Amino acid sequence: MKSSRINGSDGRCPEIGPNGPFGYSFFVWRRLQHGQEKIERFNKYFPRFGHLIHHQTGHEHQCSVTFSVDYWMILMRPYVRLDELLLSRDFRSHDISEGITGEDKPGVTKTDKDDRREYLVFEKLMKPLGNEYWKEAQRAFLLQFCLKNPECFPEDARVVMADLAAGNREEALFREGIQEFDYFYSAYEFWVESGVHEILYDVARHYMESLDAIAAELNGFKEVVWTPERRAFFVEFIKSVKKQEKGR
Repeated sequence: MKSSRINGSDGRCPEIGPNGPFGYSFFVWRRLQHGQEKIERFNKYFPRFGHLIHHQTGHEHQCSVTFSVDYWMILMRPYVRLDELLLSRDFRSHDISEGITGEDKPGVTKTDKDDRREYLVFEKLMKPLGNEYWKEAQRAFLLQFCLKNPECFPEDARVVMADLAAGNREEALFREGIQEFDYFYSAYEFWVESGVHEILYDVARHYMESLDAIAAELNGFKEVVWTPERRAFFVEFIKSVKKQEKGR
């Protein structure tokens, strides 16, 4: 049976070409559907626990973390007025570059140059969509870096980050807090579903101090996200692991 597709002179469907009805947006639309399924998070633990723990992909992370940010943003409303559109856009786009490069470096080992590389990959993909879109996409993507504003970033990006740090500090703090808090979710999953406590132990020890600092500055974060009850749970968890290790 012959195909019913109508091909262009080059043998391709006309709508796939650069002059199709969707223009460059069609390329971006297609590109974003590939790559994240190959990303496996927490992969540094695979040599020890890879046969036990869930290999969360980039796509799975995108689904869960965008739920988290929406959920906690809504619960924060009585305490602080956040730019929810900016935050939602940030969490939808913050890992796009990883799906393109195929690299997911753990946050604790990432350098400013790694972050710069991710930004440049994102810029290369998104900037051709036009200045009207790019200005907002750039702003949302850079929210994750604005509190540091690394010197190695391009100058135009540093200007945007400086503006974000001055005018959207609460959003930047909330964004950082939820990013770190999401690590607890994954590590907790490994513990309750697979009995692997070591990852949660590492995450709790590494990020508790940072979450304490955010809770001390951002209105509502202590009341809603990093509550004294949740904090106490992980303090006791760390103590129990240390006690077990000491008794071995």
